[in-house]
Amino acid sequence: MPAAPRPVVPVWVTDAALAAIIALLGLSGGLSHDSPLSPAATALIVAMGVALLLRRRLPGTVAAFEAAIVGALALMDVPLKATFLAVLVSGYSAAVYGSRLLARALLVAAIVSVVGLGIPEGFGAGKWLGTNLPVPVIVAAAGAVLVGLVVRTKLETRAEHIAALAERAELLAVGQAENERRATLAERLRIAREMHDIVAHHISVVVIQAQGAQRVVDDDPARAKTAMADVERVSRTALEEMRRLLGLLRTGEPADPQEPEGAYVPPLGLADVDGLAERLQGTGLGISVVRRGEPHGMPDDVGLTVYRVVQESLTNVLKHAGPAMVTVELEFADQIEVIVTDDGQGASAALSAVPGTGRGTVGMRERVAAAGGDLRAGPRPGGGYRVHATIPLGESS
Repeated sequence: MPAAPRPVVPVWVTDAALAAIIALLGLSGGLSHDSPLSPAATALIVAMGVALLLRRRLPGTVAAFEAAIVGALALMDVPLKATFLAVLVSGYSAAVYGSRLLARALLVAAIVSVVGLGIPEGFGAGKWLGTNLPVPVIVAAAGAVLVGLVVRTKLETRAEHIAALAERAELLAVGQAENERRATLAERLRIAREMHDIVAHHISVVVIQAQGAQRVVDDDPARAKTAMADVERVSRTALEEMRRLLGLLRTGEPADPQEPEGAYVPPLGLADVDGLAERLQGTGLGISVVRRGEPHGMPDDVGLTVYRVVQESLTNVLKHAGPAMVTVELEFADQIEVIVTDDGQGASAALSAVPGTGRGTVGMRERVAAAGGDLRAGPRPGGGYRVHATIPLGESS
């Protein structure tokens, strides 16, 4: 049955009132004849009204019941004026609330009735039909069915439109939920990369410096003291970078209790690469930074990506290459190229025992890909390692 707006008055109340009114009208119509109807005829007319209580639940059965009573009254030669309302309501209800098969059958029956009565009427057979068939009742029923079919079509069209809107809303909700899920995963991945880069780099430096301090503490206490001072300095830097990251994760809170509300903490970027190289030279690495060209209009996220690529590359050199010379090349044009090369011993170095997660290169590649670039990393012919990242600086960035 087509969907309909929920009525203010319960449906059963409306149907009961309609059935009672039609039954009473039928009864009054039967009693108003010059010659009163027989009790049997009156009971049948009343029954036609009462049967309308089930017009929604059993529309086909009610329509067939009403038709059977009309036929019985016609055989009893009873005037059928009192049955008109019941016939109209039952025909309309069967067309609107019945199954699709019943609706099609009623449409065919209505067309056949109208044509079958109209054409003979045109050929002069109307008198015979009027004498032998309850023509007015049949025409009334056919008209009610046709009206009901029109209403049914409108209700079904409206229901289909509402269903389409509901489906569209559901698809939009699913799409929005999927977008939110992807955004959440992307944010988690970003945070995971930041955590890895911060923790892995600084802890690696701390481990290297602590190892060096232990080795020379007896022979060169001053050098050991310097190494431990570097450990303290690197640890403070790690805490500072963690503070930056946590500041990004807070909502409506300053990054530090001593900072004013909403204070802006600039992200790490190109300007911090030289400081990074200087700090790591204290671990024994020889690092040179070469710049070609000038960066113009570089977004903060690209600058942070460049910094993290250099940081992770130097951290890997520190963990795996042993004593090495490292060159960091930064070339700016329509794109930025980051090339980090070393002449170290690779994974065979003694210091390769420094623990790692193995996620460093993967994290660098994900960062660069997120900025629209490409990263390649691998051993160099003749020894050492090379990391080459290319990041666009045009509109795509």
